[in-house]
Amino acid sequence: MRFAVTGLQRHGVKDSGGISFPLPSSGSVGKVGSVTTNFISESPLSPLVRDALFDAIEQGWQDPRKLSQHSGRARILHNSAIELFASQLEVQPSEVEVLGEPGLATFYALGGLLRPEDTLLHSAVDRKEVFAIARNHGKVRELSVNQMGKIVPESLPDHAATVFLLQGGNGETGVIQDVEELVSELPLARIACDFFSSGPRLPLPSHWATAIFDAKSWQGPQGISLLLIREGAAWRNPLPHLNILRTPQSTSLPLLIASAVALEEWNRIEIDEGLRLRKLTQLLREKIHSAIEDCDIAGDLNDSLPHITSISFLYVQGEELLRKLDTAGFSVDSGSACTADDLQPSHVLAAMGLLTHGNIRITLHHGAKDEEVLALVAAIREAVQELRSS
Repeated sequence: MRFAVTGLQRHGVKDSGGISFPLPSSGSVGKVGSVTTNFISESPLSPLVRDALFDAIEQGWQDPRKLSQHSGRARILHNSAIELFASQLEVQPSEVEVLGEPGLATFYALGGLLRPEDTLLHSAVDRKEVFAIARNHGKVRELSVNQMGKIVPESLPDHAATVFLLQGGNGETGVIQDVEELVSELPLARIACDFFSSGPRLPLPSHWATAIFDAKSWQGPQGISLLLIREGAAWRNPLPHLNILRTPQSTSLPLLIASAVALEEWNRIEIDEGLRLRKLTQLLREKIHSAIEDCDIAGDLNDSLPHITSISFLYVQGEELLRKLDTAGFSVDSGSACTADDLQPSHVLAAMGLLTHGNIRITLHHGAKDEEVLALVAAIREAVQELRSS
C-alpha cells in the first residue's frame, strides 16, 4: 500500500503530484526493526520508517518555503506531516511547531512563557535543561519528591505569577507524575509539559500552555522534537526575530516525515505493545530483585512508564557494569541518563533517596522479546557477581 501525502490519507495510488510514501499492509502491523540486544533509549528505525525516510529524501529535498514547483511538493509533504502530528496528538495543526534541535525544546517551551516577575516552578527530578534555565531565572522554586519520585501536591505554591514545568514521565526512572492532580492545584499557572520521555503514552492535561515531545519516544529518528503551543497561550518567541515565525523552520524535511510516519505506526500498535511491555518489565524487575541482593529499583511500576527500569547495585561501579554488559552483547544506558563522557551521579536518584552509584537504565522497545530480557537478567547477575568479588 502507498501513503498519499495530500491530507495524509491512505490510498492505493499516488496523488496527482506523484508524491507518496509507503504504509505497511495490514499483515505487517506490529513488525518492527530488530532490537535483539538493544536496551538503550534510542532504537533502530522500523522498516516502514526507513522506507519513508528514503522516499522523503528523494521527494522532499527542496526548501518548502520557496516558490518553485519542487518547493510546492515539499510544502505539501511538510504540511501533511504537521496535520498527522496534530491528529495523533489530538491538537490543532496551528498548535504544532517542529524543532530540529531537541536540546532547545525546553528553552522554547519555558522561555516563551516566563516573564521576569514570574516564579519558575519545577521538581528536583527534572532534566538538566530545566536546571540550566532555572539557574538563569531570578525567581525559582524547586519542589522535592518522595521516595517514589512523586511531587507532593501540598508543596505547591498558591499564586498566579507561576510558570510550572511539569514532567509527565521521568526518562531515567519511568516514574509518572500525577499530572492532572498537580495541574488542578495551580489553576492560574502557565503549564509547560515535558513529555520528552513519556511521548504520547500520556494525555495532555486539561490545563496546559506548552508541551514538548521527542521523536525518539515513539521510536522515530533522532533530531526531531515537537513544541506544542496552545491556542491563546501567553507565549512569545524567546529568541531575537524579525518576523511572525515562532521557530526557525529549518528542520530536515525527510526527518520530519519519518517522525510523523513513526508516530502513526507507534500509536497503531502501542495499546497491545504497551500492555505486553509492562508485563515484560514486571518480569525483569521480579527476576532482578530475586536474583541479586542489595539493589534499588526506582519507582513503582504501577505508577511508571511501561518500558523504563532504573536499577542501582550496591558495591558496583556503574561504568564497569556498563562495560561488562557491552562485552556480553547487551547495550544499556547509564542510570544517570548522561552521555558516555559525563557519567555523573544521578540527581534524580539522589532526590529520591536511592543509591546513586552502580546505576543502569533499561528501556524496552516495541518488539522486545521475553528471551532477550531473560538473557539480559542473566548477564546482569553474572556481571554484578564478578564486580563484587573482584
